[in-house]
Amino acid sequence: MTADSAAMHHGVARTLSSRLLRITLLAALVLGLLISAIQIALDFKRVTRQPDHDMAALVSIILAPASAIVFSLDAARATELLQGVLSQPSVSGARIVLENGTVFAEQQRPLASIEDRRINDFLLNRTRSYAWTLKAPLPIVVDNIGTLEIELDTHAYGQVFLERTVVTMAASLLFALMLTGLSLLIFYLLVTKPLTSVIRSIERVGDTPEKARLTEPDGHSNSEIGLLVRLTNQHFESIDSMLVQLRGAEAQLKIYSEGLEDTVSARTRELSESLAELEAAKDHLIQSEKMAALGGLVAGVAHEVNTPLGIAVTAASVLSETLAELKRQFEAKTLTSASFEKLVGHALDGNVMLVNNIDRAARLISDFKKTAVDQISEARCEFGVRSTLAALIASLHPETRRVQVEPKLICPDDLVMKSLPGVLTQVVSNLVVNSVRHAFGGSIAKPEITIVVSGDGDNVELEYRDNGLGVPAELHQKIFEPFYTSKRGQGGSGLGLNIVYNLVTRKLRGQLSFESAVGEGVCFRLRVPRVLIAEAPLEPPPTAGK
Repeated sequence: MTADSAAMHHGVARTLSSRLLRITLLAALVLGLLISAIQIALDFKRVTRQPDHDMAALVSIILAPASAIVFSLDAARATELLQGVLSQPSVSGARIVLENGTVFAEQQRPLASIEDRRINDFLLNRTRSYAWTLKAPLPIVVDNIGTLEIELDTHAYGQVFLERTVVTMAASLLFALMLTGLSLLIFYLLVTKPLTSVIRSIERVGDTPEKARLTEPDGHSNSEIGLLVRLTNQHFESIDSMLVQLRGAEAQLKIYSEGLEDTVSARTRELSESLAELEAAKDHLIQSEKMAALGGLVAGVAHEVNTPLGIAVTAASVLSETLAELKRQFEAKTLTSASFEKLVGHALDGNVMLVNNIDRAARLISDFKKTAVDQISEARCEFGVRSTLAALIASLHPETRRVQVEPKLICPDDLVMKSLPGVLTQVVSNLVVNSVRHAFGGSIAKPEITIVVSGDGDNVELEYRDNGLGVPAELHQKIFEPFYTSKRGQGGSGLGLNIVYNLVTRKLRGQLSFESAVGEGVCFRLRVPRVLIAEAPLEPPPTAGK
């Protein structure tokens, strides 16, 4: 298996040998072409000067005889001389012209007939013409006696130049091939062959490569290939050592994992039980908070009902005494018209007082009953928002009168929801109680609570505001946390706003936002679905603003 075939067997598309072949061949060709180009240029320069040198040598021989022949006007000898000139293969024509322009002697022969002389004619021109002045051999009045003109055919020079060019190019190509072959041979002996040996050693590695060791090629103990083999063997030894450690660690990890699974299972069961207990405790605390709020409401309503009932008892007593007096005077037959009119007036006044106060007590009890039933029940039903909240506010009068505040309700009469009225009243009740207990101190001259409810498409928005003390910015993130209260030890449980948050987001499937600044009161904004769908997904928790 050669290095190329071994490399191709392992998915190597471009081996070092093929790349070296391309690079070496290309470099040799470029170098050969460069040398050839220099040689051809020098040869071309020499060839272009060669005709001039040849004509100068020829003229140096025949110029003196030609002058003598012309001086003696011997036409036969002139013709013989020109024929001798034409014996030169490159000369195509020669003539002697006298001073007066008369052709004294002339010899011509046709140019070399070659089918394609275009390269020759392009490089050297088709012909070259030369002329030399003939002078008299003896001093006479006229120095110039004529002109020797020779026409040269450049084909012979061009042919020799083109043949040498072909030879030079062929030699360059041969040089490139020989240099490439020699380079490949050297590369094969020094690189490819030892690398092939290393590759075969790697191929012989079995299922336990960490146990394998590569064989160092002969003669490469101090070369890069020998260093590569030694480093690879060192890596194999390191891998072997690491695998031994890993297998030991894996065995220990397996033992630890088996024990960890049992521990995690036990801890998971304990955590599940703890979470269930926490959820139960939370539900119990919330229910206790609701019942405590309801108990406070009962005490307040009982106190509120006592006033009209006391007045009703007084009115009934007055009415009873009036009727007894009327009966006594009637039986004694001392009843006069004036006395009868006076006693009947007292009876009517007592009756009106009795009816009004009993009616007031009945309304208080009715509002309390509706609020109490709504807060205890979590049944989904259709209800009028204004009437429900108005009844709640009326039932909260025992709480709100502590700080002399009358909550102001702004709500459309026709706004109807199909949701959980008990949950909504519980939310508003907790907000009102929170304001009464925390918002209004001695610095608030005129406490105010405003509840604005409006419909927004498929949702209902409720904005609750008071003009109390406000909440510092650093406490905004804590107001919804369970058991956080500023009235610890004064009856505050810290669950009021946490219950509000859970009821809005989980029961009513809505959103709750909070804004406040010190001295500017608080603002809670609720956005809940107008029609509550029991399967609706929970909304993400709201964040406190401002």
